[in-house]
Amino acid sequence: MTEGSESHGVRSSPLWFGPEDRPLFGWLHVPEFGQARGGVVLSPTLGIEAVNARYTFRCLADRLAKAGFAVLRFDYDGTGDSAGADDEPGRVDAWLRSIRTATALVKGLGLFRVGVVGLRMGATLAAEIFGSGSTSINDLVLWDPCASGRTFLREQSALWAFTLGAEARGDGSIETPGLVYDKDTVAELSALVIANGDGDGPMADRVLVLMRSGRTGDRRMNERLAMPHAERRDIRGQEDLVDVHPDAATVPEETVAAIVEWLALGAETATNVPIDPDAVGRTRATVVVAPDGASIEERAVSLGPLGLFGIMTSRSESGDVSGGEGDNLAPAEVSPTILFFNAGVIDHVGPARLWVRLGRQWAQAGLQSVRFDLSGIGDSPVHAGQSSQVIFSTEGLDDVADVLRAVGPGDPSNAVLVGLCSGAFYSIAGAIDEKVRGLCALNPILTFKLPVADSNEAWATQEAPEGRRVISGGMKGWVRTMPAYDRINRIVKRLPSPAWWIINRVAVETPPALRLKKAVDAGVNVLVIAGTDEGRWLKGGEGGTLRQLERTGRFRMEVIPGLEHGLFEASTREVAVGILTEHVTRNFGAPG
Repeated sequence: MTEGSESHGVRSSPLWFGPEDRPLFGWLHVPEFGQARGGVVLSPTLGIEAVNARYTFRCLADRLAKAGFAVLRFDYDGTGDSAGADDEPGRVDAWLRSIRTATALVKGLGLFRVGVVGLRMGATLAAEIFGSGSTSINDLVLWDPCASGRTFLREQSALWAFTLGAEARGDGSIETPGLVYDKDTVAELSALVIANGDGDGPMADRVLVLMRSGRTGDRRMNERLAMPHAERRDIRGQEDLVDVHPDAATVPEETVAAIVEWLALGAETATNVPIDPDAVGRTRATVVVAPDGASIEERAVSLGPLGLFGIMTSRSESGDVSGGEGDNLAPAEVSPTILFFNAGVIDHVGPARLWVRLGRQWAQAGLQSVRFDLSGIGDSPVHAGQSSQVIFSTEGLDDVADVLRAVGPGDPSNAVLVGLCSGAFYSIAGAIDEKVRGLCALNPILTFKLPVADSNEAWATQEAPEGRRVISGGMKGWVRTMPAYDRINRIVKRLPSPAWWIINRVAVETPPALRLKKAVDAGVNVLVIAGTDEGRWLKGGEGGTLRQLERTGRFRMEVIPGLEHGLFEASTREVAVGILTEHVTRNFGAPG
């Protein structure tokens, strides 16, 4: 079981709550001194916007806790680490029910004041609930609310079409980055509006509406929110939070500060109430019941000396999910533990929630897995002097070693590492260092030179500090200092395959194929899945080396035409999932 983490006057604890057969996952943030004057529920938006905003919600929760609040951030049913799947029927009702369940949990803490902060579609869903008068709260923040579900879907599908050139689907469903809404969900979500109608109640004692500067808003929504007790403010920086790639999302500091200040003002005279976060919710839960009746259970785990956050998924024949301190993280049998790595700044749930899905699916085949966050990403703490949200860092290499020793204290090599993009970079490094049983690298980035400093733009051209490792693989220093390097790099990528052998030997410190060869030579079973462009970079001029690796019986490479780099596109992602699942279960699944 994981301990609650403490940082700068805040204690946060992971928990599952709600129905035993359909648990929701969340984090409870409380003041370090154990007393709170009010409670706040953070209601997230949907899809890729929720991915972008996860770190901002963590920051907001911490700052509200410092201001004296008990704060619950959570995942809707079928999203994040909560039970369920995103393709099940009744999605909108499930999301509304999730907000009600989260609000009931916070109200149950006995606090004198309770508020809800809803972002984008989270604001629209919250307005639907609290506008009907069925549930009462003191404070409601509608943060950049969507006037309707139809508006949200139109914006998301347009973003996806612009990004990928994707065409409309012909079955009434709508695809957005990382998520497909089936036709029933499209209809249900489209019917959700913030407007005058049946729900014309006050929503809350106090309401704060935060609108993007320069946006007038939908007329019907404006009429609905024109309440005497409602305050409207313009905000800046919203586009840099939800309208960018996840790796580029930034915390809108002014907006976060305004929310904290506004909620604190409403709770000025509230009395403090003692809060024991360890007595709230559960640290383990059954998330799936397999067709054969076995329970697939998950529990929060603390990994290594820093206490990296992870979630372990395993099969329980008895359905017993009891346990606590002293639980052994090592697998009960000889089957290896699967480790899922971050992809960029996407947290442990994985791209398009893929690590959650695969972990639960593979558990039914008897495979235990841990999806975790590297230091400074997702829900893990940072090392001393380390910055948050840094994709490539030397601390990450130390994290990999720590996690392998935590999940396999007797045999750190009894693991299979699965990673996408930067996660594949760390997976390959860990596989070589620890000589693990298996490696599954999806669209690996192998030409990046790991920085000594904890900045994505600080390349390791100087000597590495004592005790630090620098994995070289990028272009050599003299190449990077050439004028118009970026333009040259774009031209190089278009060169015919034979020219790549020369480039890899002259201009690249460690050619990608040779990096993979190191893993195979270490006895690791290697699977590489790549899209067209990534495959060309990996294969270019290295056909002989790759054929040599294949002859060992420990190397397999699959190139999927059109595979989108981040696995956000559904059809090619499913092809990758099929290959990955077949490979893992055949090579590492439990006997029988």
